[in-house]
Amino acid sequence: MKAMMQQNTLPSAVCKYLHSLKKSLAFTLLAFFPLQSITAEAPDLPSLGLTSSFEVSTHQERLLGQGWLRQFRGQTQLYHDPLVQNYTEQLIQHLATWNRSLEQKLLDVLLVDQRQLNAFAVPGGIVGINTGLFVFATYEDEFASVAAHELAHISQRHFARRVESAKGAQWATMAGLLAGILVASQGHADAGVAAIAGTQAAAIQSQLAWSRSYEQEADRIGMETLVAAGYPAEAMPRMFAQMQRLASLSGRPPEFLLTHPLTESRIADAQSRADQMQAETSPRQSRDYELIRTRIIFHTIRNSTDAMTLFDRQPGSDAAQHYAAALLARSEGDLPTSLARLEQLVAAEPDWLLARYLLVEELVKQQRWEQAKDQLQELLLFAPTYYPAHFLQAEMHMQQQQWDAARRILHALSSTRPNDPQVWYQLAEAAGKADRQIQLHQARAEFFQLTGRFRQAFSQLDLAQEQARLQNQPWGVQAAIRERRRELENLRSLMDL
Repeated sequence: MKAMMQQNTLPSAVCKYLHSLKKSLAFTLLAFFPLQSITAEAPDLPSLGLTSSFEVSTHQERLLGQGWLRQFRGQTQLYHDPLVQNYTEQLIQHLATWNRSLEQKLLDVLLVDQRQLNAFAVPGGIVGINTGLFVFATYEDEFASVAAHELAHISQRHFARRVESAKGAQWATMAGLLAGILVASQGHADAGVAAIAGTQAAAIQSQLAWSRSYEQEADRIGMETLVAAGYPAEAMPRMFAQMQRLASLSGRPPEFLLTHPLTESRIADAQSRADQMQAETSPRQSRDYELIRTRIIFHTIRNSTDAMTLFDRQPGSDAAQHYAAALLARSEGDLPTSLARLEQLVAAEPDWLLARYLLVEELVKQQRWEQAKDQLQELLLFAPTYYPAHFLQAEMHMQQQQWDAARRILHALSSTRPNDPQVWYQLAEAAGKADRQIQLHQARAEFFQLTGRFRQAFSQLDLAQEQARLQNQPWGVQAAIRERRRELENLRSLMDL
């Protein structure tokens, strides 16, 4: 037992550094947000520290990342869309299988609901993508080049290497960078920039040197991953050139370039490497990406006419045109045209999973329950493990107040997606309406712990325990609740939240 505790406990050096991260984040948040907007637990990040000589293990990185992730979820506006989430997770997992250096195969993918062009990696296998990246990247290979670059930061363990190499002021620098990511992700870009710039000022020369070195390595490994996954190497320098063009036109760099400095030499290096690796230069597009990007354009730009104008700036397939027209018609209240466009899409591509999902989604929105049910059954026969379809099925039941049916579906999803806060949130709603009090409190506990609110999670498990006692539930049910509480207490202590 003692050996196990030592194995699962962060060394004092790591704890001290995480503590510096917690202090830096608290200072950053207080500097840019009113005090009353921060909850009692919100500023706390896991503690990580330093000594003159230590090594950060992948297990410690995972603990750090999970602690940071929970606080990030609790403070940042995320984009909750099972369809886009599933697409992004699959694309990044596909890239991850081709990154030969990546030890951390268990990845967490965050979609941040912000228009700014940005993506980031956090130690422990966390990749964050702003919805603005979809809007900016016209082609799937360009989007994939950014994701592959972020995976390279994780596989090359740039965070751990930075910690092990840094001394003195650099500890505050690293804490500030992570805090800056969190602040900027909330839509306060200037505050995030100020946080990053302020902490970098103390060690600007060495920081820039490390940034160039790590960025070049991430470019190299990312491009190798990109090509191995079947994308053209040219996508990376093409994306870099477009970012540089955006920076020159707007007068300020996009968020991505603030933490990923881009120079002419870096673009030239990437172009030279791409020329050597692969002759193919044509952009690679996928029909799924086209529709996902169209969906996000209409989400991001709330005026549908303006969204259509942006969509029309780049050539799109007939399928993308049909979907854009359907979204435009829906926004204008023309529901028959919206449905007809999606029916045409499915008729042209009856085996296209994503197109079938969009049709069912529209039927649900129009409350055509019998048609939606029939189409959904066909979809699930075609793809029985398709997560977005199951989530949509649960939503359809909830809209019809069929709470127990929704609860059963969401309970099954909670087993396959145990780290998805939205699944637990919806399960709590359905369980409460179905008068399943124990499950209601258990689901709320999971939602709270996944969003960094452990005290509320413990309270919910205590309520679940009390309900189990009042209902005279079997000993095994009560024991399972107690065991889950102990597990969360241990998890919280390991992450020092």
